[in-house]
Amino acid sequence: MNNLRISLFGSVRVENDLNPANNAKLTNTISTLLAYLILYRQRAHPRDVLASLLWSDYPQERARGCLNTALWRLRQVLEPSGVPPGTFLLSTAMGELSFNCQANVWIDVVEFERIIKMAIAIPYEAALTEKIHELETTINLYKGDLLDGCYCDWALRERERLYQYYLDGLFYLLGYYHSKNQYEKAIGWGQTILMYDPLREDVHRQLMRLYVENGQRTLAVKQFHRCRDVLNLELGITPMSETQGLFEQITAQRRETLPVGQPGATEVRVAIERLQNAIETVNRAQHDLQSALERYE
Repeated sequence: MNNLRISLFGSVRVENDLNPANNAKLTNTISTLLAYLILYRQRAHPRDVLASLLWSDYPQERARGCLNTALWRLRQVLEPSGVPPGTFLLSTAMGELSFNCQANVWIDVVEFERIIKMAIAIPYEAALTEKIHELETTINLYKGDLLDGCYCDWALRERERLYQYYLDGLFYLLGYYHSKNQYEKAIGWGQTILMYDPLREDVHRQLMRLYVENGQRTLAVKQFHRCRDVLNLELGITPMSETQGLFEQITAQRRETLPVGQPGATEVRVAIERLQNAIETVNRAQHDLQSALERYE
């Protein structure tokens, strides 16, 4: 069992069973220092580099003093009384600092990256149910952006990298449940992706296919409209020909659902086509009005 648990998604949190009173005593600077040492744990860091990284506006001597104070406070949290010095924070003979990669500690970002990397490398047909459940649990570790509120260049790079892993994990679950014909679960994961990245046209297309396969053609058409509108609003472009072609295929299939020989089928078919055309006209008019209002404002 890990006595120490560290979370970097959202705000930094440290839970130490040996010293629970100190769990919430991390300032922003100490949190940033801890996160940097964890994210770049494969190498040792000169103290001058760390000092200039975190206190770039201070003279070197003062920055070194601030680093020493921050390290002392960090050790109080990670290595309280009863924990040997160097269990989690290592210092070389040259004074370089690093986080102990071999320490018995649970870190959310480390587990997150490890499990998602392994999961998405496995073909859908070879994926074990328990591994899929493990992936779903791991996805939920993403409580918010890495180091939310920190805008250092290195933090932004790591934030984007882990965010892409998050989307990769979601997309894998979407594809896995689609391959198993579990449409509702697949649709749920697809909708989650679009909450974070609404411009993913490939996800819009997959949702359109899922709705059709689940007998929800009307929702498939609505999904196309959402795709078209967000692309126009955010990028000023129209959907790709692949997306447009899928939409046309879906609407053509809708018109073919009524048997030609049934009494009144022609009249109903014509009425449906008129209604669909009217809906398209209204949607275009609403979009044009919204664009005009935005330009006016």
